[in-house]
Amino acid sequence: MPLSRETILTLGNKLAPAAATFGRLRTLLAEPDTDLEEIVQLIRLDPALTFHVVRMSNSVLFGMRSRIDTLDAAVSRVGFGEIHRLVALTALQQVCQRDLGVYRLTAQRIWENAVATAAAAEVLAKRAGREPGLAYTAGLLRTLGRVILDGAARGDIYPGEAEWPSVAEWEQKTFGTTAAEVTTALLEHWRFPAELTESVRGHVDPLTEADSNVGACVLNLACGVAARFGLDLPGETSHWIVNPAKLTLADVTEEDLEECAARARAHYVLLCATAV
Repeated sequence: MPLSRETILTLGNKLAPAAATFGRLRTLLAEPDTDLEEIVQLIRLDPALTFHVVRMSNSVLFGMRSRIDTLDAAVSRVGFGEIHRLVALTALQQVCQRDLGVYRLTAQRIWENAVATAAAAEVLAKRAGREPGLAYTAGLLRTLGRVILDGAARGDIYPGEAEWPSVAEWEQKTFGTTAAEVTTALLEHWRFPAELTESVRGHVDPLTEADSNVGACVLNLACGVAARFGLDLPGETSHWIVNPAKLTLADVTEEDLEECAARARAHYVLLCATAV
């Protein structure tokens, strides 16, 4: 029996409350008259999120100068331009609390892949004329569905690429849905922007969409960039093959991908050294 939408939403809300808060934050940030106090009040509703926002605002990633200990000071330091990134990273930390037995993946591996993919997606989005913040968030949260499927499994274990080269096909057969579809359902429920949810929905094979899905193509190429420096996840290799159609849709070149890989690696090294 396929995993029901109700089960997906129940597991998602229990797993990463910060992700739901982030969805509301995106709405606030889209309103021109929102002020920092409104953002502070939203974040303060989640004590765990408050703690992590303050802690991560003291990292070198956000230009640490002197230590701060309050949420108001943390939000002021980070500012409108970066608060979405900080909350998204915190949501990811909530997700990456346990290993995924279904996929034989450690929590650390999920974190590493997400950070590398997000960094690459942000760089590529700028080249493609897409909103970098949304691309970064899509890269961070795209694997959320794997965590949900792991929690819903009944002894099922992905046998590996030798037997099932595409983990998405194995998920469809085993659960009646895929991790990308599960992630999309959660992001829609949490009212993330359509551009972001559609990017996640189509990123495994962005060229099959009836309409050109540039965001999905950017995320697909970003996943391939993460794989270039050994941070891919099992069962996805075949989806990240670069071809002229993908490069044209995303409006990037092979040289752009190489530069993107270098910048994504630098971001990944910095973040993993300071934020985990």
